[in-house]
Amino acid sequence: MAQMLIAADGLAPTTNSPLLPVVMRLAVVLLYTSGLRRGELVRLDLNDVEPQTGLLRIRSSKFHKSRLVPLSLDAGGELRAYLHHRLAPPFDTDPNAPLLCNGARAHRRYTGAGLGQAVNRLFVAANVMDKEGRRPRVHDIRHSFALGALIRWYRAGVDVQSNLPRLSMYMGHVSIVSTAHYLHFVPTMRELASDRFEAAFGDVVEEASR
Repeated sequence: MAQMLIAADGLAPTTNSPLLPVVMRLAVVLLYTSGLRRGELVRLDLNDVEPQTGLLRIRSSKFHKSRLVPLSLDAGGELRAYLHHRLAPPFDTDPNAPLLCNGARAHRRYTGAGLGQAVNRLFVAANVMDKEGRRPRVHDIRHSFALGALIRWYRAGVDVQSNLPRLSMYMGHVSIVSTAHYLHFVPTMRELASDRFEAAFGDVVEEASR
């Protein structure tokens, strides 16, 4: 993520998009730290964010579900820093104006495809590759968010299965089945699950094998 933020900060403002560097920095932060869909991000209006509490209001997203998304302390700080630029004259401060603006007077909204292309350019600028040497897709950031949450829970000794509904609600999944998809064994998850099983039942397995 650090490489992406450096790439975003290195963007040059343009006549048509004077807020481009700060817009893309916030986009990267919100995608990485809250697991939003890109469509949810571009639909955020100014009245959908509570900068003091660091809360996002996701309205009628996929499957017509709405939810509240609390941000981490660092992400909330990034949101407030962005709004310092976004709410300055001459930009549109109407509550229904887009949070992420793509225009000289901050009234033009990004499309999902447009934001995706902009993030893909950052992947190239930051030289971000996956383990197979391929460029990631924007939606891969959402997958990384989910896997990161599960891995942190495993390492903290949290009951992952009982916490899946929390992650499902946070990510706006229509069913916990969608969230459980991320439990498919990837190497890190397999190692953590194996270590936990060994700690909990190793003595029992050893006794039974004698």
